[in-house]
Amino acid sequence: MIKTSLMKSLYLIALMLLPVLVTHPVYAALGLPENTAKLGYAIGSTYVSVDDPADNTAKEWALLPLTLIHTDWLIGDIRYWSELFYYKTVLNPAANNVGQNVEQYGFRASLQKSLRVTRLWAPWFGAGIGISRVTYTTRHTIDSDGFLLAAYPDREQTSIALLLNIASEWPLARNWDIGVKLEQAIPVDGDISESSALIMLLYRY
Repeated sequence: MIKTSLMKSLYLIALMLLPVLVTHPVYAALGLPENTAKLGYAIGSTYVSVDDPADNTAKEWALLPLTLIHTDWLIGDIRYWSELFYYKTVLNPAANNVGQNVEQYGFRASLQKSLRVTRLWAPWFGAGIGISRVTYTTRHTIDSDGFLLAAYPDREQTSIALLLNIASEWPLARNWDIGVKLEQAIPVDGDISESSALIMLLYRY
């Protein structure tokens, strides 16, 4: 199921690339570099919070092992930023915390604007939307001795989140950049919120 959804998302990204390639001459006419599109990979961590309907949950840090990136200029100092991502983590149980395994994969897209903060630094500030599929399994609580108190059914939901982010990149080698991105995902329809930090490697083409 995860592979099928990721393949569908990759197909959508491929469709997005076609108009980008067609509009490259427009970027040149605007005085922008001809090669403005970037593909990338990122790894990082996220602080996960789940609003479980049964009770409170622990907040945990999770590894973000897989984030695929595509970005390109739109016009002026505005660009779009898109990601496919996947991760899973475990929220620890307690008497008043519902422990569970959390698995999430999805697509995120933002519009970002470059704003000069100092003479040498002009990061990208963005806002967008994320759509993901989240599963919550092995939901349970335990007592102070580690014995099971209650077990709850597995849950699965589609989550929609508002994204607020800031990103910055620096040249690493010819056509290669390294960067960082901080992002807050605020649930609009769903029970999961995240504060994430990524280290990115981007190839300009």
